[in-house]
Amino acid sequence: MKPSPFSYHPAASVDEAAQLLYELEDAKILAGGQSLIPLMNFRLASPMHQIDISGLAELSEIKVSETEVEIGASVTHSQVLQSEQAGSALPLLVEAEKLIAHEVIRNRGTLCGSLAHADPAGEMTAVISVLNGRVDTASVSGGRTIEATDLFEGPLQSSLREDELIVSATFPKLGPRTVSSFREVARRHGDYAVAGAVSVVEYDNNDQVQSARAAFLSVGPVPTVVSFDDLLRGTRIEDVGHSEIYNFLSSQLEPHGDLQASADYRRHLAAEMGWASLEAVSYTHLTLPTSDLV
Repeated sequence: MKPSPFSYHPAASVDEAAQLLYELEDAKILAGGQSLIPLMNFRLASPMHQIDISGLAELSEIKVSETEVEIGASVTHSQVLQSEQAGSALPLLVEAEKLIAHEVIRNRGTLCGSLAHADPAGEMTAVISVLNGRVDTASVSGGRTIEATDLFEGPLQSSLREDELIVSATFPKLGPRTVSSFREVARRHGDYAVAGAVSVVEYDNNDQVQSARAAFLSVGPVPTVVSFDDLLRGTRIEDVGHSEIYNFLSSQLEPHGDLQASADYRRHLAAEMGWASLEAVSYTHLTLPTSDLV
């Protein structure tokens, strides 16, 4: 199928994009188009106007500070994956990017576009949720910051207003004694995950868990974040073990069933992925600095 007729508007600046989004009826932002264009081809979406921001230099930067990594709205998945600066500052970004679709899609699709798409099966929605990241937006009425906890409202539904666009996504860097791991299972490499988990674990100076949490994808209408603090704090992951963590997650997760998996099978997979992501950063697999000052 082919999309319905639409008008194409290449924006010369973020301000112009915001103005067009405000003035035009039924307009959508186009960055990489890897989510929007397929929907249009199947006529599941039929915007009358497309506002292209992919050529804006002001949205093409990856910025790394002492505390966070900021990704501009026109930065593609491949650019994040190939960025030594981003990979060194936050290895979890690169680990997650490797799991996204296939190279041809990563070459065009953008990280911020995947967040705006708000797919609960998306890797980056889980990453920004588990890291408590944020997005910054622009509109004719001014920009605002939306925390990850407030960004996703349902499947393919975000809290973005119709007249605003994401200009960047920001991910906090992890501390020297904080580690992360991403595990997912898909029927084929590049397919959407049937279930997945990304874990972040902080160790204290006695090499015991101080805090731990995981975000699950393909489990609910939005990324599901589970805290392990009550279960793991003051101990080690390997001492608690698979059975207790698996049972804990089985009691916390309420997945949906679909053509890929029943609710019970998806719960099983999600609990196993949760354990796998935690086990990968258990103390026996790590070399941690001796103090926070290292």
